[in-house]
Amino acid sequence: MVQTQLEKAETAASFARERPWPAWLTPVLWAAVVVCLWRMFATMFREMWVRWFPAWHYTHLDLYDRIVGCERYYTHGPLVPLVSVVIMLLLIRHVRVPVGPTPKLGGLVLGGSLLLHLAASLARVNFISGFAFIGVLCGLMLVFWGGLALRRLWFPLAFLFFMVPLPEFTIADLNFYLKMSAAAIGVELANLFPGVYCSRSGNQVFLWCDEGYKQLVVANVCNGLRTLISLLAFGALYAFICKLRGAWRVVLFVMSVGVALVANSLRILALLLVAHIWDEEAATGWFHDTSGMLIFVLAFLLMFAIEKAILGLRALVGRPAKLTDLFAGQLRTSDDQGQWSRLMGSVSSRRGVACLMVLALSAGGVWWVNQHSPSTLTSEVAKKALPRTLTVDDVLYNSEDLPLTEQEQTILETRDYLYRRFMAGGQWVDFSIIFSQDNRKGTHPPDLCLEGSGGNIVYKQDVTVRDVPGRGDVRCRELITTQGIYVLYTYKCGQEYTSSFWRQQWVIWVNGLLHSNASGALIRIVVPMQDTDPEPARQRAAAFMRAGVPHIDKRLDNPPDRADGHDVDVDADADADADAGV
Repeated sequence: MVQTQLEKAETAASFARERPWPAWLTPVLWAAVVVCLWRMFATMFREMWVRWFPAWHYTHLDLYDRIVGCERYYTHGPLVPLVSVVIMLLLIRHVRVPVGPTPKLGGLVLGGSLLLHLAASLARVNFISGFAFIGVLCGLMLVFWGGLALRRLWFPLAFLFFMVPLPEFTIADLNFYLKMSAAAIGVELANLFPGVYCSRSGNQVFLWCDEGYKQLVVANVCNGLRTLISLLAFGALYAFICKLRGAWRVVLFVMSVGVALVANSLRILALLLVAHIWDEEAATGWFHDTSGMLIFVLAFLLMFAIEKAILGLRALVGRPAKLTDLFAGQLRTSDDQGQWSRLMGSVSSRRGVACLMVLALSAGGVWWVNQHSPSTLTSEVAKKALPRTLTVDDVLYNSEDLPLTEQEQTILETRDYLYRRFMAGGQWVDFSIIFSQDNRKGTHPPDLCLEGSGGNIVYKQDVTVRDVPGRGDVRCRELITTQGIYVLYTYKCGQEYTSSFWRQQWVIWVNGLLHSNASGALIRIVVPMQDTDPEPARQRAAAFMRAGVPHIDKRLDNPPDRADGHDVDVDADADADADAGV
């Protein structure tokens, strides 16, 4: 129904009463909202940027290498907010977005999201803060514009989820599955070509030829995970604007997972064919980089083909899809002039000022939490957690500290670590204590580092190191790799040790909430195996764990800023001749 002149006048008068302040105050209030949001989520934004570009802090590299360097799964991240802003502006320009504030519902969403962000800041769980940021935007939209506006603009807000990097360990299993699946499919497809003979062992692919074989390694950058995350975002965008409607949009979006797997398998097939025709250097060099870009073109063609197939199948079974315009019934008309002014002016109200005060108080609270929750475990504390010499099984081991490479520190996301090599009689044992600034991110399982560096884990299980002085039993996890390396590790979280990554994360999170101290560490022992029998390495690693834990307990449970700051002497020979069995 077309508005009459009287209705328009009444609407304008109501809007003027709702905004008792002068018009020039509107941009000032919006600027204040943006500043509060930036200040509140500054730590999350910095963390997100480093997750997007892990090599960003390598200042000796040029801009291109800082962007593309290191293992990365979220290089599409900066494009997501840009695309969201563009879509929102286009929607506001072409779609009717009425202003009908729902302050009660908006206040609940805003308050819950701010509390979630405060809890995440206490526990230093930055990816949860990323989701809380989206919730805060939804709450503000409800308070300023209302529920109908949120329904019209839901997609650009939901699209922001694709910019938030998930913890790597949560997608490690998917990572491994995609790598193996893509490699297996690529090898099977390559064997269909005349004269091509391939076989696969783990993530290694062998191309057999008259001269012997050519070897390619399906590294993490080719595992499909980065393709999957990027294509999920692309699939969501494609499903939003495609001709399908209703549940079929969800089907098309879910199909983007299969598209990622197929596209990556075809890429591996192409790499194998290039290596067969030319050599490994050509396959892993220029063609590898070029195919990484072309894979998205292929994915687009596959998504388009799936959409056409769904439309064709529906027509074939006699239930053709009703093709309607994307925003049928929602487009702006001549009666919606001044929509942008109404949307922007909604902040100039009492509830807008109230929201601004809440945001300012929340930003101050988050700042206080970040300033008064310092990390108590640093590399200097860790270096004193173990003595320079250890007597293990009546053998005196001397040590030297070794540095981690820049890439290893980037993967661990920390500069706080102890990496000490103990040596005696030609034998060596590496003893590491690793944590990060918030003592959580850097403590991901060593499985990721081993597999990320091309190692193959052939055996892993939970074990118990018994009779640890002052501690009793310590739950650990052991790994054995094809390179003849035995790894024994455990997590220290608060006052306990655990072999479970998830229990460690939970305890650290709870401690961060209750005590503003997310203390925790990954304790890792690496022993070389002399032959295929892992038992000697297992016994030696257990003996080192038994000898080192008492020192670690003394130092990490009483760091200098929480104790007297003096070194604690622990008898390194105590119980050193205890049974070394696991």
